Amino acid sequence: MASEVLSSPATDGGPGIVNILMDLGPACTSNAGTFRDALRLITQKLPGGGGGSSSSSGSSSAIPLKEGGIARLIHFFAAVGARKDGSSSSSSNNNNNNNDAYSLSSAFVGVLMNDHDWNKADKTSSSDWNLDVVSQVLTDFSLSLHWPLVARSFDFPEFKIRDTRHLELLLALYTKASGAGGIVAGVVGGNSSLPLEPIAGVGDWRNKEGQLTLLRALLIVPPSVYKFPLEEGEERKDAAAALVNVDGSTGNGGGTSPSSSCPNPGGFACSKVLQRLLSLSDEPKLHQSAREVLGMGLQSCPEIILCALVRLQLSNAAAMNVADTPPQQLAMIRARAQAGMPLKGELMRELIPLFFSPNPKWVVKNPTGAIRRLWEISPNTVVAACVEAFKVLPTAEDRAEVVAFQCNLLRKSLPNANSGALQQVVSGSKDADFAFTLACYMSDNGLLDFPNWLQERSNNVGKPVVALQMFVFLTRTYNKAKLRSTASTDGGDSSIKLVLSWENLATMLRLYTTLDNETMNQVIPNTDTTLGSQAKVILERCLQLYPNIATMTQNNPNRPPNQPDEIEEAANGYFQKIYASEESAREVVELLKRFKTSGSSKENDIFACMIHNLFDEYRFFSKYPEKELRITGILFGLLIKEQLVSSITLGIALRYVLEALRKPPNQSPQSGKMFRFGMFALEQFKERLHEWPQYCSHIVQIGHLREGYATLVGEIETAMDDNQSAGSVSTAPTAPTGASGITESSVGSVLGGEISVPSSSMGGFVSSTTESVGSAPLGGLGKIELPPPKPKKAVFGPGLGRAVNAPTEQNETQNEAPPDQILDRVQFLINNLSISNCAEKANDLRDILERRYFPWLGNYLVVKRISTQPNFHTMYLCFIDSLGEYGKGLVDAIIASVYVNVGKLLRSQKITTSTSERSLLKNLGSWLGQITLARNRPILQIMLDCKELLFQGYETGMLIAVTPFVAKILEGAKNSTVFRPPNPWLMGLMGVFRALYNVDDLKMNIKFEVEVLCKNLNLKLEDIPLRNADLSKRIPPIKEKNPDFNLKSQSAAAPAAALSPDKTSSSGASTGGDSAKSDDEPQQTVIPNLAAYVQVNPNLTQLFEQVQGGPLSTHITLDLLKRSVPI
Repeated sequence: MASEVLSSPATDGGPGIVNILMDLGPACTSNAGTFRDALRLITQKLPGGGGGSSSSSGSSSAIPLKEGGIARLIHFFAAVGARKDGSSSSSSNNNNNNNDAYSLSSAFVGVLMNDHDWNKADKTSSSDWNLDVVSQVLTDFSLSLHWPLVARSFDFPEFKIRDTRHLELLLALYTKASGAGGIVAGVVGGNSSLPLEPIAGVGDWRNKEGQLTLLRALLIVPPSVYKFPLEEGEERKDAAAALVNVDGSTGNGGGTSPSSSCPNPGGFACSKVLQRLLSLSDEPKLHQSAREVLGMGLQSCPEIILCALVRLQLSNAAAMNVADTPPQQLAMIRARAQAGMPLKGELMRELIPLFFSPNPKWVVKNPTGAIRRLWEISPNTVVAACVEAFKVLPTAEDRAEVVAFQCNLLRKSLPNANSGALQQVVSGSKDADFAFTLACYMSDNGLLDFPNWLQERSNNVGKPVVALQMFVFLTRTYNKAKLRSTASTDGGDSSIKLVLSWENLATMLRLYTTLDNETMNQVIPNTDTTLGSQAKVILERCLQLYPNIATMTQNNPNRPPNQPDEIEEAANGYFQKIYASEESAREVVELLKRFKTSGSSKENDIFACMIHNLFDEYRFFSKYPEKELRITGILFGLLIKEQLVSSITLGIALRYVLEALRKPPNQSPQSGKMFRFGMFALEQFKERLHEWPQYCSHIVQIGHLREGYATLVGEIETAMDDNQSAGSVSTAPTAPTGASGITESSVGSVLGGEISVPSSSMGGFVSSTTESVGSAPLGGLGKIELPPPKPKKAVFGPGLGRAVNAPTEQNETQNEAPPDQILDRVQFLINNLSISNCAEKANDLRDILERRYFPWLGNYLVVKRISTQPNFHTMYLCFIDSLGEYGKGLVDAIIASVYVNVGKLLRSQKITTSTSERSLLKNLGSWLGQITLARNRPILQIMLDCKELLFQGYETGMLIAVTPFVAKILEGAKNSTVFRPPNPWLMGLMGVFRALYNVDDLKMNIKFEVEVLCKNLNLKLEDIPLRNADLSKRIPPIKEKNPDFNLKSQSAAAPAAALSPDKTSSSGASTGGDSAKSDDEPQQTVIPNLAAYVQVNPNLTQLFEQVQGGPLSTHITLDLLKRSVPI
């Protein structure tokens, strides 16, 4: 009920009473009686009274002032009291300039007070307003008013806090009037009783600018003037994060002082104040002012800002997840969570590097207290912040330095860092590079057993995944390895700081020697090479760089290698027990669970050997006896059900089951056995099928499965429907990177996850409105004749993405070129590039060209090489891959240049007539598909909408250029693990291609592009779902003079016949004879009067007789042949 009362200010009667008091001047406050009489008479005579409607009791019964009027009086007297002499001179000037108005008002007040000599009085006899008298009179209202509502009623248009003196007097008057304190000569004598809820909590103020000035003033006065009412527990802990002991240590005990120069840092720890400042920042006019207020806290007490921001975001997220929350309340919580998101992002992008990276320019006074408090709020946030500060750094050396800084910071901040916190950070990070860098540093400094950590990580995420992560890490760091004993230490920090030590490098190389064939044969994403081949290359290079590391790789004092024969024998023994019915499949699965999570190297190897052998036997399952086949299928399915296989291994297992299910059960005995194996396996893990909706769609498309096992297919379809109806996850565009490199999305992860608002919140209103209007009865209006709609005109360009619609000046931006000497060397290098020397030339480019010239090089390669040399695309891809980490920026520059040049070509007026321009566009499409789709990198719709491109090409006669371009892009999907069929995005485009293929009169070369694409993707055109419904919604093209269509001969013959000089037709028409022609009458050819110009050899009939073995038909005459033969 109280919150409802405070949600809006009380009525105040307007500024009339304040204006008259200003007219009266300080003399009306000469004593309490005079001031009471003035207030009583003014408020009784003024329309609207004093801001209230109910009567008061006691000494103030004759003064009808209520909450709104009292708020205006307090603000007014605090303002005039703060101005003092300046206010007096200003009032004097005003009197001189406005004598008539002043005299009229004074005379009016004299009448009100029954004092006809008032206008003759000396109104300048008192130069200062007597605030003691004002406070004494205002105390008359202490028991009759709702004082929190008085505070809420400061929300009137003229309210504004001009300086700290203005605030001090306002607090003092409010405190005295409400009966909660005292005032002596205008100086505050204790903490104010001004409640925080009305001014920063309940309800939105109409005068938001005034509210911001009040909050800012409260934050810059010391706690002796205004002490923020912090809640016990979380808010007080956040405020304590900025406290340091007198001796320099951190803590919350006695003898502490703020680490910052902020006069009142506790205000930033108050959730109400912080939430209100964030909400005010969403107002465009107030964003900069609110940013300055929070920037003041960022400069003076960043510890409090960091902890309070994270805690506020997490508390809002937790409130949204509370079950049974009323919709209205949930909407309010969601609004609070979304308030100030841009400003939150700005603050976090400044706070993360400040605390989690070495920053000599700005040293935080109490980082350990802040990190300790932040860990207490959310350990995951600390981990995420460490990762974000790590990821923005470009080089391995910088990353190693920041990890060392973070590790030392956590050790100083957290009492149990060595035993618990650091282990949680290194194990809880989802960023593999960060995890390996931190683990190596901890191992070098005796904080971590690196071999055991690798084993635990392998057990948690799978050896194949760890092997790939380790490969990526080593490719960036192997050439920077040093012995621990040679590492130098900086200053007083005795820790070892290395990018990679020999000892850790040897441990990782040793792990590669123990991996099974399945792991080593996996293909590295975005390449066509296996992990084993690349690991061998790294091992050889390491042996070349560090010859002595061979002995470290061969010997492992911590874990003796297991003999392969021993492991193989043990694995086969368990399989024999299964098939001999000594142990059930479920018992063996439980045993495998224990082996997988065991710390024993032997048991881990037995587990890996059994999985490998089972997968390797897949090709022989069709020869298994029925009993063994059933046991194997059950075991295979249980491995999937119990999550004993994951990641790549899980994908292989699911693919094996799908391949088996696709075998026709009645085609042959071998095919039937494979189908039964698939059914046995599927039966075990069908309860997990809802996790893989795309996999389910493949299963339900199997024809013989739908016919013979309709119940099973129905269950799978039900699981798919349930999964789709569970709701979709909203995504946001990647936000731009700030100055420090921390992205908006990264900020969301640090704050505990972004909170998404459904984008279709207005959908229900729009649809319901449309339906109601469309279904409204016409009543007696009768039939309404509507004018025909204007035909839509097809336009090429809108909605195709930034590649086509980017501003011209943006596309024509000149890239910075290197000096002529370097430019010549780069061009010479590219001219001499070949497949065999890509690695050598890549090393040369690293030494020649700085990264800042990548935009120029990317544009040069696209314009001069890629667009004109499609046969060398493979060589250029190999060259880019050889650049490694150095060339990442070049890939982005090349793709950006491709989009720019694709846009230029598509906008060209000659694209439909110039073969050379279409060839360039086709080459760029081929390259774009190879560098994106083939490497599992998507083509974002915001950059290039391929489907809309096909539709607009169909509407505007651009298919002759667009179809080969899009087809070449999609050809890249044949080498992709993500975008190859039946990827939904790809199949949607293929559906459009099939619909276009069926369009009448479409040119054969366009159809040929579709056929070639289907062949390259191993698809049959008739198996592709049609998208005719989508095509029918588009604007039909005009086929005449359209480069995409060939009109049939009959369509051109009709106008030709009208212009024909044929005498028979003319005479028939002129004489009014029957215009119908008999079958024997000669048909009009495409070229009029063709028979007059063609001579047929009479011997042609003899040639036909020889070929046919007999005479020609009697109906064929020489004249008829002349007229009928097509030329």
